[in-house]
Order: sequence, then C-alpha cells, then structure tokens
Amino acid sequence: MIHGRFRIVVLCLVVCAVFTSPRGFAAAAAETPPDPTNAFFLSAVPSDYNKLEKFFAALKEGGANTVIIGPLEGGVPDGDVLPNIVYLAHASGLKIFFVLPARGWSAALREHPEWEDMRYDLNSGTLQATGKLDLFQPDAVDYLVKLYRNVASYSLDGILLGGDFYYRDTEGMSTAAMEEYKKRYGVALITGRALARVGSVTDGSAVLEYGEGFREWTELKKERLAGALQSIMTAAVKVNGTIKFGVPLQGPELESPDAALSKYAFDVNALSAFNADFFWIPILHRDIRESRRLKYKEGMEELARIAQAATTMVKDPCKSLIIIQTSAVSGKILPFSEIEEATALVKKSGDPCIAYMISPNRTLPVALTKKLFKR
Repeated sequence: MIHGRFRIVVLCLVVCAVFTSPRGFAAAAAETPPDPTNAFFLSAVPSDYNKLEKFFAALKEGGANTVIIGPLEGGVPDGDVLPNIVYLAHASGLKIFFVLPARGWSAALREHPEWEDMRYDLNSGTLQATGKLDLFQPDAVDYLVKLYRNVASYSLDGILLGGDFYYRDTEGMSTAAMEEYKKRYGVALITGRALARVGSVTDGSAVLEYGEGFREWTELKKERLAGALQSIMTAAVKVNGTIKFGVPLQGPELESPDAALSKYAFDVNALSAFNADFFWIPILHRDIRESRRLKYKEGMEELARIAQAATTMVKDPCKSLIIIQTSAVSGKILPFSEIEEATALVKKSGDPCIAYMISPNRTLPVALTKKLFKR
C-alpha cells in the first residue's frame, strides 16, 4: 500500500442524464457527459511508480473508468503521493475520487481533543467520548473544510464523505450541543426523557422509544450535518469547479426514513437540497449472511431488500451507488454465479450505479468483469 495509509475503492459514477449544476449555492460547475457503470472496489495499490502505472492501466483494461481512494479510518491522504496518484489515474483514462473522513477524523482530535463529541452511554447512564468531531464547534467544522478544500485542489474528480458522516441517537451530547439546544428551545435537554425507553437487542442496549425533546435534538444534529456539507462543498468548488460529491447513505436497512432520521440524524431530502451528486452504500451480503447465520437464499434476499430500500430512499436510482461484495473475509473470491446473482438483484432495485469489491491480491477475470459491466 502507498505509505501503508490507503485503502482503495475503484468504482464508477453513473449519471443517467448529464449532471445539472452540482452546486445550487455556488458557481455552477461545468457539465460533463455521463459515465458507464464500470466499477471495482479494492484495498491497496502498488507503492512503486511504474507498478502503479501498470496497475491503473490494468484497471482500465478490465473496464473500470474511475478510481476512488479512501484513507484508513480516521486518516487523511498524504500530500506527497497525491500528485502521482492523480496524474497516473488520469493518464490511464480513469477518473479519480477520494473518500475522506468526516466526524471520525482522528488526526484532528489528536491535535484538538477539545473538539471531541460526547454520547450518552445507555448502560451506565454517563457521558462518554465518541472519538468523533463535534460539529457544533465552528472551529472543528472549519478545520474539516480546510482538509476537503486542500484535497480538492489536487485536480481530482470527486470526493466521497466517509461513512462516519452521521450522528447516532445517543451522540451530540457535547457542551456546545447542549448549549445550542437550550438557546434554541429555551429549556435544557433532559436525556432520560428524550431517550424514554431503553432495552436490550441482539447486539446490546438500544433506545426503544423516544420522548420529550428528542425530535428537536435530532433536528439540531441534522442541521449541523447539512451545514457542514454545504461548507465543505462550497469551499471545494472554489478550488475545483467540476468536482463531484458523494454522501454515505445511512439507514436503508431500517423500516422508514423517519427511523433513519431518529437513529442517525440522517435526512436524504435535506442533504439532497445541496445537490450532492450521489449517495453511496456498501452492502456486504456475504458478511451479513455469515454474521446472522443465514442460508444462501436468505442472504441474497437481504441484499435485494437493502438495495431496494436504498434506491427508494434516494428516489433517483441514477444517484444511488451500491457496492457489492465479491470476496469473503478470508480474501477468497466468491463463486462467480453468486456475484452475477448479486448484480442482477441490485439492478432490479432500479438499475443504480454499482461498484464491485475486490480483495487486494485477487482480481476478477476480465471476461467476468466485462459481462458484469455490460448494460
């Protein structure tokens, strides 16, 4: 891996029609033609320049048209290697995107521990650190915006906000957040009333019923996420007018958009208002199958259910990006028939954009990828 700091997601973005101006609040970016849905998802690239050049060329030959590089959780791309990655990807005819941390940017918290958010622990009834940025602190948001603006300046084609871009129902308990709540509503949030009923579920304790003040608290967190997204996009577009943005989709496995709002302070409609170019989500159907001890058919049905829920939540399948698992945790490639069936099931959800996860040292045969990429 390059400096041991990157994992890579190789995938493509599809737009069923030419993108409209991607920023309603900033200068309109130049429109670009739609891309085909040729996508891969990998975890590493060669550190050697010549090997990296050949690697990208091989990805292009296999049908890919875009490379998206994501840092290790909480990390940021190294400016020393960014120019080479961008140059070689473009030279191979590939577009390049980066996945950047949002609230989980641990490097920022090491430098500014006072920016850490707090959460209410359901077991002990105490406040505990989250390991995530507190978006109720303007300086923390400004710091985050500078990261995105800096990476955008390297002529890359797009940025995906990391999967940590959300607030859980017990998060957002920092002093700044509580002061904002009291300022807005004139009363203090009483956690025991907001989280009205707590109980045990399969993976531990969870809030089973929400009460007084919870909806208002969630609205504040939703607003902070939307505000951060707007600031990030505005700053990035100023240095890279054609850059595109992807937002992680939260909660399609839940029963309704209201459930996603309660659980993650995630409102796809609110974020769509800023003209994010697409919403992305990985569906690790083999991992789900093994963790829940499901039969093969049950696992594929769960994949289909989540994919359908995701495209329904986004409403526009052309703005949905679903990442399909192609290898087990061990790294062994799944049966080709399973990969093809997973692809067919996802396409039935509305023909969204699709990316294929590939283990670092085991790629899929070109004949298979061309078949998968055929529209």
